[in-house]
Amino acid sequence: MSTSGLTSEAQLRYILQWFEEFSELQRDDFLPVLAAARGNQADQLAATLAAMTCQDKPVSLFQCRIKLFNEWYPTWAEEEQDRLIKGVSEVDPEFGEKLQDYLTNGPPVNGEFNFLIGENLAHEEENKKENEQWNNEDSVAPAEEEGQGISQDNIPVEIAAAS
Repeated sequence: MSTSGLTSEAQLRYILQWFEEFSELQRDDFLPVLAAARGNQADQLAATLAAMTCQDKPVSLFQCRIKLFNEWYPTWAEEEQDRLIKGVSEVDPEFGEKLQDYLTNGPPVNGEFNFLIGENLAHEEENKKENEQWNNEDSVAPAEEEGQGISQDNIPVEIAAAS
């Protein structure tokens, strides 16, 4: 039994229940906390917790839960830690994928998760195809066909005065 008076099994049940109640944004905030705890990265965990503090505001329920998580998780057996990872991944498979990517590839790059970068590259490919359609020879504007190009002088502009 831990210092909180709860068994590690009860603590695990609480964390899983809280995870189910977390909003999408809270899950995003929990991700680096869980990844840091799972990866035994105390420096990353400390930085994440420091970023979550609110100097002039009362502590939120979410922050209290994260504080308890950080107290409880290190005291659990590896089997219980594994069960938490499995449990949150079953509740939210997308979160589970993000967590595995985070653990495998490290923290996000420029605010993006590495696996999202692959999705962005796929979108860039789609955009390139669309741009190619607009830039192919059949879709060139008549002024461009004649080599004249489009001048800003040829674009009518209407300016309305506010009364």
